[in-house]
Amino acid sequence: MLNNNQERYGLISKSLHWLLALMILSLIAVGAYMTDLDKQDAMRGQIYALHKAFGVTVLGLVLLRILWIKLSRPPELPVALQNWEKILSRVVKVLLYILMLSTPVIGYLMSNAADKPISFFGLARLPAIIAPDKDLAELLGEAHELLAFTMLTLVGLHVAGALKHRFFDRDPDTDVLKRML
Repeated sequence: MLNNNQERYGLISKSLHWLLALMILSLIAVGAYMTDLDKQDAMRGQIYALHKAFGVTVLGLVLLRILWIKLSRPPELPVALQNWEKILSRVVKVLLYILMLSTPVIGYLMSNAADKPISFFGLARLPAIIAPDKDLAELLGEAHELLAFTMLTLVGLHVAGALKHRFFDRDPDTDVLKRML
């Protein structure tokens, strides 16, 4: 029940998948919202602090998910899928993992370069790993935004693929969504 098997994802994989999906989509939405806030808005600093703390949390959960994949192998893609679908699925999944790792790391570095400390929910101040550099902060900010919206696009493709197999193919042998529900 906790572990993955050949038919389905286990409870740990499902929980990490759906929790990360919710957190990442929320972070992208909040990120888009907060960048448009007036610099004088009293809530701006609190929203940024929460965004950073949840971003660090996402990074930790992604690392945990990668570790869990090594400990409990996920089910193979259904044999009934077309080869192009298997290739596209693997490419999208690899790119999503790259983006789930790189987006929060770039955000962390951006905060460091902007000389904006990162507090983990007020419990601990995280160390800066690069020195302040205004030009680098701007560059990293652009990269962070680009990576986030690229991830959103790939999430859309991931969801579209799962829905295609469930509602358009209507073939129980290709329904990958049932394994994650």
